[in-house]
Amino acid sequence: MGTYIVKRVIHSLPLLVMVIIFSFFVIHIMPGDPVRTLLGDRAPAEQVASMTKSLGLDQPLVIQFTVWLKNLLHCDFGTSISLGEPAFSLILQRVEPTFLLGILGTLISVMVGIPLGILSVQHHGKWTENLFTLPALVSISVPAFWTAILMIQLLAVKIHLFPVAGYHVIAKYGLSKALYDLLLPGLILGIMYCGQIARMTKVSTLEIMRQDYLLTARAAGISEGKILYYYALKNSLASIIVVIGYSFASMLAGAVVIEQIFNIPGLGNLTITSILNRDYPVIQGTLIFVTVIFIIINMLTDILCAYVNPKIKHEIE
Repeated sequence: MGTYIVKRVIHSLPLLVMVIIFSFFVIHIMPGDPVRTLLGDRAPAEQVASMTKSLGLDQPLVIQFTVWLKNLLHCDFGTSISLGEPAFSLILQRVEPTFLLGILGTLISVMVGIPLGILSVQHHGKWTENLFTLPALVSISVPAFWTAILMIQLLAVKIHLFPVAGYHVIAKYGLSKALYDLLLPGLILGIMYCGQIARMTKVSTLEIMRQDYLLTARAAGISEGKILYYYALKNSLASIIVVIGYSFASMLAGAVVIEQIFNIPGLGNLTITSILNRDYPVIQGTLIFVTVIFIIINMLTDILCAYVNPKIKHEIE
């Protein structure tokens, strides 16, 4: 297993290098000047030139990249241009709500998606199958912002069941308060991704149930319920885990829209604010941080699949 992890880390290095190069050069050639954004369009030219020099933005891009890369090797993403704080510290401060939101959304999507997929398998070939496949199709097709607006209007404004916006940090208000703030946005994310899990559960389970050894099991008199839950669903877990891992990673990226709607101070909110302010160090740091998290999630997903699928485990070992 240790050898496999080392190989995955080595294979992930080219992706990380590409993201580092992309996050620097593409962002620097974007329209807009961070100094002008911070000081305003009416700022004197001398003040703009002085601040540009103090930030090192007057140097050629190659020199700026070299200096930034040296700092990056020491886990130093630089200092935020607009806030004046270390970019890495700002990112760590925003990790909590984003990860809690991703975990909550993943749990909801699993609790809804897997039962929907199982029910679709049980009713396969019947007209009632559409009752369970339609919700999965709707969850994949409906835009997140539209679902969020409807649920805010119904559950927050009309019924007053959840708060409309905001987030209370765990350190000050406790875990229960933080989860309560994130329950509605987590529910929206869960609804968005439960369709993918339901479809994968249905497709992979039906494929397993068509295998010859399960046809033999039916002929031997084993009940259909045991075939479904003990054999088919168990052997399709590897495919389902892959989709769950992908959904969790996608939720971290897709949280940008939800965090803006609910005014949650997470990584997505920080990224949007940094882009508007042309805050290069924070944008670059966020992209690299999220990329590393994606690599770790994919690695953990593969390891978990290996434990539920002996074939994959043999290949890893």
